[in-house]
Amino acid sequence: MKIILKREASLGLESYRELGFNSEEELKLEISKLTKFRPEFDTDLE
Repeated sequence: MKIILKREASLGLESYRELGFNSEEELKLEISKLTKFRPEFDTDLE
C-alpha cells in the first residue's frame, strides 16, 4: 500500500484554532484591527 502526502489549498476554511487564535472573537478582533482605517489616510471631503 502506498501512502501519498496530499496537500490541499483551501479558500479560508480553516478554523480559528488552526489559525492560532483561542476563540472566534479573538480572530474577529484581530481582523477588525487589520481592516481599520488609519487616521493619516482619512481625508476630509469638505
